[in-house]
Formats: sequence, structure tokens, C-alpha cells
Amino acid sequence: MSRKTRYKILFAVKDYVNFKALTDLLETLTRDIEIVFLHIIEFPLSTPLYPEMISTHIEETRNKLQNLLDWAKAQGINADLRVTASRDIVEAIISEAEKIDADMIVLQKSLKKIKRKIRRLVRQTNLEKVTDLSKRIVVLLPSD
Repeated sequence: MSRKTRYKILFAVKDYVNFKALTDLLETLTRDIEIVFLHIIEFPLSTPLYPEMISTHIEETRNKLQNLLDWAKAQGINADLRVTASRDIVEAIISEAEKIDADMIVLQKSLKKIKRKIRRLVRQTNLEKVTDLSKRIVVLLPSD
């Protein structure tokens, strides 16, 4: 059986990245690393997902998150940025992980306890869904 020479990490991104936590994680990995930063623009069911309609949102988000690629390049890490539109964040994360054959999924977890407790009373969080449904290693980093 052949060994992979590159370790692919899918890093789901909202609006903020905790670079210190990410750097600490990457220091523990000993293989050649490739990161795919993934940002999902979630649209409600009532909104049609026509390519011409969402392309503006995708381009604006790509420009806003360009600093992620700049950071990775400064660290000497091969990285890519994917921005996609979806109706379901969990499904989009798992689908993208399958597409790129990711070895690991990294998610950021907010440490705001009150918001988390309220959401937990109402429904299962996206983090919990991805952790439950994914067949890959899922790593949670603090977002703040």
C-alpha cells in the first residue's frame, strides 16, 4: 500500500480565523501539508441558487478571505481557498471533504457559552452534525 506524501486538511472558515490555534495544530503534524480553506455562504430555502445571482457573493467573500492564502504562503504552506453556496453547511463541508479527499476536517468552535447553550437547547449544532456524520478526523480549534 502506498503512503500519501501530502496531508490534506479541509479548514472550514466563517469570518475569523484563530491563527495561533491553527499554527499550534500545524506544528504537531509532521507531514507535508496542504490546506483547503472552505467558506460556505448559506442561503435559505426560499432563495434560488442561480449562478449569476451568487457569483457576486462568492467573489466578495474570496476577496475578503484572501488574507488566509497570504498567511499560508508566508508560512510556506500550500493552500487553496474555496467559497461555495449551499443550503446546508454540514452537507457542504462533508461534500467538499469528499471532493478533495481530505484527511482531516478542522472546524472552529466559539467559546461563547451562553449562545452555545441556547442553541443546544433548540437543535444540534453544525459542529456536532459534522463530527457525527464525517468519516474523517475532525479537529475543533477555539475561534477566540
